[in-house]
Amino acid sequence: MHAWNVVGRKMALGLAVVALVSLGWTSISSATVSITATVGNDISFPQCGSAYPSGQAFGIVGVNDGIPNTLNPCFGPSTSYPSYTQSELYWAVSTSAGAGAQAKASVYVNTADPGNVATGTLIADWPTSGSTPYGTCTTTTVTTTSGTSIAGANSPACAWEYGNTKATQDAAYLQAAAQAIDAQSPPVTVPTTPASYPWWLDVETSNTWQTGSSGQAMNVAMLQGIVAGLTAAGAPSVGIYSPPNQWVAITGGTSASTPTLGTLATWLPGASNEAGAETVCAERSFTAGPVALAQYPSGAFDGDQSCADATVTRIYGQTADTTAAAELTRAFPWTAGSCPSTRTAVVATTNVFQDALSSQFLAQHLTTGTLLTPTESLSQVTATTLEKEGITTVDVVGGPLALSTTVVKAIENLPADQCGGVNPVGNVVVHRIFGKTQYATAMAVAELVGSAGSKAFPGAYSTTNATGGTGMFNDTAGSGSSAPAGSLPTAILASGEEFQDAQAASVISYRTRLPMLLTPATQLSTTAVAAIEKLGIKQVILMGGPLAVSNAVESSLVAKTGVSVLRIAGKDYTDTSQELARFEAAAATDGLDWTLGHRVMVARGNGYTDGLAGAVLESPHNGATGASRSPHPLLLIESPATVGPYVTTFLTVTGHAGVGGTSSKTVRALTVLGGPLAVTTASVAQMQTDLGH
Repeated sequence: MHAWNVVGRKMALGLAVVALVSLGWTSISSATVSITATVGNDISFPQCGSAYPSGQAFGIVGVNDGIPNTLNPCFGPSTSYPSYTQSELYWAVSTSAGAGAQAKASVYVNTADPGNVATGTLIADWPTSGSTPYGTCTTTTVTTTSGTSIAGANSPACAWEYGNTKATQDAAYLQAAAQAIDAQSPPVTVPTTPASYPWWLDVETSNTWQTGSSGQAMNVAMLQGIVAGLTAAGAPSVGIYSPPNQWVAITGGTSASTPTLGTLATWLPGASNEAGAETVCAERSFTAGPVALAQYPSGAFDGDQSCADATVTRIYGQTADTTAAAELTRAFPWTAGSCPSTRTAVVATTNVFQDALSSQFLAQHLTTGTLLTPTESLSQVTATTLEKEGITTVDVVGGPLALSTTVVKAIENLPADQCGGVNPVGNVVVHRIFGKTQYATAMAVAELVGSAGSKAFPGAYSTTNATGGTGMFNDTAGSGSSAPAGSLPTAILASGEEFQDAQAASVISYRTRLPMLLTPATQLSTTAVAAIEKLGIKQVILMGGPLAVSNAVESSLVAKTGVSVLRIAGKDYTDTSQELARFEAAAATDGLDWTLGHRVMVARGNGYTDGLAGAVLESPHNGATGASRSPHPLLLIESPATVGPYVTTFLTVTGHAGVGGTSSKTVRALTVLGGPLAVTTASVAQMQTDLGH
């Protein structure tokens, strides 16, 4: 076992990581996030009588005045707003550009399920009859503050009928408003049928809903009724607007198999800005359908990003330092509640790749990310980011040759600010974690965390290819072992001499808490063996073919430790990255069963700096996104101007049919790590064409 050191901290305590390289001084302003998106606005009764948005790609208008059974007074011409130019429906149809996947004009309706009696008062429009999928709506005797009365039963059947009746009423509101607009002079034309507009249901706890499990069942029935009614009226589509937690509170939670509601498109609120909306687009939908829209504040109005059109996000800087800063601040924005909760940070060298990639396991453990800085001088962007993120502790991964004592002292002299870079409470504390080699440093990181995530994917071990290689995701003659039984503590083993395979797998290391261990290509690292034994690892994901990690190393690993080995490998590093992506998205028992969120990350494969710190983008810890964030594989293209046949094939297949032919695992958007010099505009355009969306 090689010697390793933790300087300044006991092993039982949490850490943040640093290793460094020479790059020169840069400005935080050169850290960039650029998004290709289509954006619209939604308005309703609060905007009546005021200026409406302009320049929107599409407009969405509220039909009601905040609650069901009411009409937005400026939806169409009215006594208060007599001119069609004051009509919000007219605004959406006549001023929207119509770009992207969204219709120029859509409408939304407020929903509720008050039951037959609310606060002691009979609900006048609660139905007393009707044939529904839940049977017949019948009457019952109820008690009100005025005495007893006959009302429709508080039942799923009557709730369904109530929703169906509201749909009929809302469709009539739409038709009357459009006809009133068209009847004015000079003549204008607004489509008058419900079939001309996509419809959305606004489902929020601010309106009245029934409670308890039986109440939630009736709420579901009511929503099913309104969807059925709008569909019968000709609505081309019906989707759901709701904060996910409120949807669960109202319905008890639904799934893809829930009749009528399962797989409906969703419109999600909650983003704080346009960049955050793109992140929301990648979230898991509470209906198991696609996330179609993400809402965010945009000046005086609500902005809405079309998720189908949010196809490309670039995250980059002018140097490796600023790219790492852009990636970390994308995952942890400088706003209250969004900075790393542990107030720690990870910084890794750009001279070499090994420390940065093995540190991702520790960064995940600490709910943080990785920053980069030169070996001999602390970069300005790294210093600024540490201050703005409210970092109080920095742990160094790598010895003095990776990070000089000069840089350590510079970090120690930084103020330990609060999130946002305000109100310092002292200075940053620095600790160093390292071994004599990159292999020993990887072991030190793994042993410091002290445990590994457990995984089970026995089906992935099946299959022997034409060259004798084993494993479902192995396109080489590389060997692996037979499948183990059950979910076992798992580690990743990759080459310590080439960066590509470890970089592609760094996302797994971060997302699923698997240590990243390194070995030479032809001789098994003794420190990797020591870490496997210390952590009780029983299963290893071996990255790359026999040129990256030889069959002799695989055999020695099994003989020395008794672990099961799944080799994931392709004919080159781009092929390995797409084989890994297929493994990540493969169904349970065959892979990690990632949902993908219809997005993958992309970086150049002939340069490592852009992807070194990219795993932090997979952080499930960020308060703005939460643990439901969908994970995204990292694909490597051949070079800035060449995508390569393996990534092209992967995108073409998943863009249309999804991984394994699963429609919910299609890819339609890209997060590109690096600027146009790292991944050219032409390469991005080709990948968009490959996706075919």
